[in-house]
Amino acid sequence: MADLIRISRPWLLSPRPPRLQWRAPSPILCGLYRTISTTAPRPYAAKRGPKKTKPLKSRSGSLKKDDISQLQPNMTLLLPETLVAPPLSRYPRQPTKFAQMLWLHLRARAQSIWTVVSLKATSQPKIFTSRPLFKFHKSAAIPTAKALHVQMSAAMAHGDKDTLRSICTPELFMTLASTIDSRPKGTRVEWDLVRYDKRWRYPRIADWRVGYQPQPDGSMRLLKQAVVSIASVQRITRYDDAKGGVKIPGSERVRHMTKHLVLQAEVDNVTYEPHPWHIWGSLSEATYESYKADVENIRALMVEQTKTS
Repeated sequence: MADLIRISRPWLLSPRPPRLQWRAPSPILCGLYRTISTTAPRPYAAKRGPKKTKPLKSRSGSLKKDDISQLQPNMTLLLPETLVAPPLSRYPRQPTKFAQMLWLHLRARAQSIWTVVSLKATSQPKIFTSRPLFKFHKSAAIPTAKALHVQMSAAMAHGDKDTLRSICTPELFMTLASTIDSRPKGTRVEWDLVRYDKRWRYPRIADWRVGYQPQPDGSMRLLKQAVVSIASVQRITRYDDAKGGVKIPGSERVRHMTKHLVLQAEVDNVTYEPHPWHIWGSLSEATYESYKADVENIRALMVEQTKTS
């Protein structure tokens, strides 16, 4: 496995719970699936046809054809080609790769805008004569992400499973609840947001898009998704309640952290009214090699799906 997706603060997630595998019904129709754990990768298929060449590895490894047939339904999925692009300063230095990465970045942005515009057009009761029913509410994504980020971090520290259940997707909740259960008894954790960091750049929306995901009953679920990048300074402190609540020596830590938080909300297929945002997890910043492999593996899956359909 290559780079792993952090879904919460590593200093709150200790010790590490066992990995739980969750799979998607069809990466072609509904995108990417994740493996939920304290670190969640993004596998893709790397089927390339009869030519025996070494498949590209995505940032999270590759998925064999036999695995695709065993993908289970009813999953929370990441929409295809979601991109957390690096700044230009971290683009590849080679001119060809730099140009290709810029093209992939612009293409991903154009794709996300096109899907939103297309859905708005589809949601019009009368073409050209009525307003679209669907609204992405992009301006609300950043304040919502900041609020959910604070709620999730505080709930993790306090062991508040009810709050986590209400703001996280089911798979993420299961992982975080397992982490809470695995903590040593008698240890109390306190979390504080010291301040937001790098205000000249963050918070910002790194990616936004809409898409459909198939359900076990054959219907399609409409989702909107936003990736919000947040830079912050956080403090975590542990206390030993078995000793009268004294601070555990050396447990207080202050960290500068940047998180690319993924939010998802289901949208009604008829009224186009959105449900509340939930936290899917977080993503790492893409590299040229990892994102190119992601895109090519998705295309390979589409070709394979076309051949078998």
